[in-house]
Amino acid sequence: MRGELTFTTAPAALKETLPLFRTRNGVAIDLRGVERADSAGIALLIEWVRLARKRGVSLRLENMPAQVENLVRVSGTGVLLASCSGAASQTTDTELHG
Repeated sequence: MRGELTFTTAPAALKETLPLFRTRNGVAIDLRGVERADSAGIALLIEWVRLARKRGVSLRLENMPAQVENLVRVSGTGVLLASCSGAASQTTDTELHG
């Protein structure tokens, strides 16, 4: 992912990524290029976790920027995302880089 994960961009990012959760056994989403996120961006991360669990897909959120990590910590959603962040032992079939 690149740019911003905000109220403006999160719906399109979800639409873009939905097919990955339908067709793959594992998904890695590289957040290195995310410049800024807001609560909608955090909601998107949580939705990815929900989709992965629902469909039995392994999910790895890679290279989470400090600003996003801070929002996760402040929002109290870290527990929901902990199993996906930097889990190098999980294998994936695809990576999404934006």
